Amino acid sequence: MSEIRFCTPVGKYWFLSPLAAFPIAMSVDGKDYTFPSVEHYYQAMKFYASDERFTTIINLKNPDDARLLTKTPEYKINRRADFDKNKFAIMEAGLRARYAQNPEACEMLKSTGGAILIKSCPVCYKCGFGEGSGENRIGKTLMQIRSELQNK
Repeated sequence: MSEIRFCTPVGKYWFLSPLAAFPIAMSVDGKDYTFPSVEHYYQAMKFYASDERFTTIINLKNPDDARLLTKTPEYKINRRADFDKNKFAIMEAGLRARYAQNPEACEMLKSTGGAILIKSCPVCYKCGFGEGSGENRIGKTLMQIRSELQNK
């Protein structure tokens, strides 16, 4: 079986990355928001919608800037209390929204056929494969979503 490895939103399989620019509409803390990418959504969910850091993240043009910003000291404190417990469910919800709301992305995902999808980033061990080891949660989630879409 063939493998498709992806990490950043570049190359033939750019669309698999959470950083790929497919907007998603999501309800957070009782209000509707549009996030420029799944990565924006995931990083913003570290904070309550009433927190100005939430809005700052949504308004960043580059999704990698959102990821990097949440690693700074002022973004590591006073986070949403349940984020760590729910972070994988948050990522899955964002990915599901991407393919439900963006027909082009849906068709692109289905076009990967039965290939094994691997988020292959050198430092990502839980969501990705990370230097030959890791859980590849994003890849597995994408394969599950693809299977569901192909069986519709």
